Amino acid sequence: MKEKKSSYFTATWKMLAAVIIGGIAGGVSVVIYELMKKGIDAGIRTINGTIQQYIFPALIIIAVVTVVVGEYSLYRLKNVYKEMKDADEDRFYELDYEEEKWGAWTSGVNLVSQVACIIILSFGYSLKYIESGKSRYFLFACIIFILCYFYDIYLSVRYVKAIQAAHPEKKGDPTSSKFTEQWVEAEKEIIYKSAYKTYIVLNKVIPILLLLTLIANMFLNTGILAVLVVAVIYLVTGMTYIRSSMVSKAKRIG
Repeated sequence: MKEKKSSYFTATWKMLAAVIIGGIAGGVSVVIYELMKKGIDAGIRTINGTIQQYIFPALIIIAVVTVVVGEYSLYRLKNVYKEMKDADEDRFYELDYEEEKWGAWTSGVNLVSQVACIIILSFGYSLKYIESGKSRYFLFACIIFILCYFYDIYLSVRYVKAIQAAHPEKKGDPTSSKFTEQWVEAEKEIIYKSAYKTYIVLNKVIPILLLLTLIANMFLNTGILAVLVVAVIYLVTGMTYIRSSMVSKAKRIG
């Protein structure tokens, strides 16, 4: 009972401390914001204007880097699989690490490329900017974005095919809508371990992002949509975990 009371007391004073600190920080930030408002607004306009001028070349650079790094990492991965066929035990363990490394590079460049392209394109992806007359290269930027996105899909398919060629037990068609479920079955252990770490990281990062989007909306008028999107992601991840946990426990009882 004492331990329970102690834990309740600790949780209560931590919450109160967080509220007090948050209130003080909010008050201070409002004062600072009012003092710096003109400078912040000008800085944001300058950053937006600068990025908008270079959307097209930036997407070209991203696309070129994506192709170069993607092809190189996939080439190295295929070489690892070739060497694995005749490797002794000691060398096989080294190659196993190389497989993970170059597989991570291939997947990583694919993900970073998609996110970077979307972020860069989003600076000009508005009717106001398109109608302003400053967007003469924006159509070409959209074409580069689509080409890069299709290359990312193509790279991911080739990556899966390379893995399946070396590990025939890993089934699934990467172009199928049911591929995720099929791939999970083949990579169950690795995915479960990764999902555990991902869940822990998300539980720490998403609340921080939610707070940041809330503050950004207050001071920078970024709009409620960003807050809603992060809130929905937080809700979906949390509810998915709760539902999955309940189903898992029900199966054990049954």
